[in-house]
Amino acid sequence: MNVKSLDRIPWLSLVILWLAYALLGWYLSAHHIIWLVGAFVALVSLAVAWKSNPLLKRLLDLSSQGLVVVVIASVIVSILVTLAIIWNTAFNLIVIPFVATVLAQVESSFSGWSKPQTFLVLTFVAGFGLIVGEIVDLTIFSHNVR
Repeated sequence: MNVKSLDRIPWLSLVILWLAYALLGWYLSAHHIIWLVGAFVALVSLAVAWKSNPLLKRLLDLSSQGLVVVVIASVIVSILVTLAIIWNTAFNLIVIPFVATVLAQVESSFSGWSKPQTFLVLTFVAGFGLIVGEIVDLTIFSHNVR
């Protein structure tokens, strides 16, 4: 890697992205929200897979439609109630990483990066930030439970 290619790296926006995701990782670890995020990802995965998997379609056909409506309605209501209670915090946890990601994406496209390069670098930086935030909470701010 030569000096000219290092000049094309948008360092400031990548550091801001990393910090935003490190803070998000720390917050999620400190408040054990990772279970909520994992459940949300699992539900979204099931919803996406449901359209393409005939086995899941048959399983849904076997259950009653009223049961499915009640379960989906209760999940939606519980998510809305949770968001209403923690709106200030949730807003910051969503907006700050989103704005940092958009900034890093715009800066990387101005630097001449291709879309796959941008995707891989931003995903790596965000994932590394989440991991560092988690490690900081588990090691430095560990909660001693007796």
